[in-house]
Amino acid sequence: MKHYALIAAAGLALTACSDPAEDTATRDSAMDHGGMDLAAPAETADAAAPLPDDGIAPVVEISDAWIRPHPQGRDVTAAYFTATLAQGHADRLIEARMDGAGHIELHTHTMNDEGMMQMRQVGPQDITDAGALAFAPGGLHLMVFGMDPVAEGDAVTGTLVFERAGEVAVTFQARNTAPGGHSGH
Repeated sequence: MKHYALIAAAGLALTACSDPAEDTATRDSAMDHGGMDLAAPAETADAAAPLPDDGIAPVVEISDAWIRPHPQGRDVTAAYFTATLAQGHADRLIEARMDGAGHIELHTHTMNDEGMMQMRQVGPQDITDAGALAFAPGGLHLMVFGMDPVAEGDAVTGTLVFERAGEVAVTFQARNTAPGGHSGH
């Protein structure tokens, strides 16, 4: 039974964040999170400590926000975006919400001891003025659970919550590929 769980986990990891040109049957069977054992969130001591107040209120801009259409009516999918600081030196993404979603987790991909790619829930993610915070296929992403299916062309509104900048409204466009034709690979 454990063998089947590993196969399902690997398929899901590749499905949610992989190139959409994959075989549809593989994608559809892998999107069922039914008995999946996701790794516990990775937490760091620094992530728990509040960011220092440098006297400059951060302003976070969101671009390229998109969500994968749900395959065959499943209620689990992945969403992506890029966050940059238009003002300020540092902030931290602490939560994401999306209209109609049961819950959302921040995830990434890691390689396990057997050399298999797996998804792992992560804690808050820092953004600095040194560069953008990118949630893209094959890396950081939002795992969206319990949402009614969306199809290509739909739009879903949501909110990204930052430690210092607060709530930032975002609209995720449902699409099969990343904006600009980049698949993240």
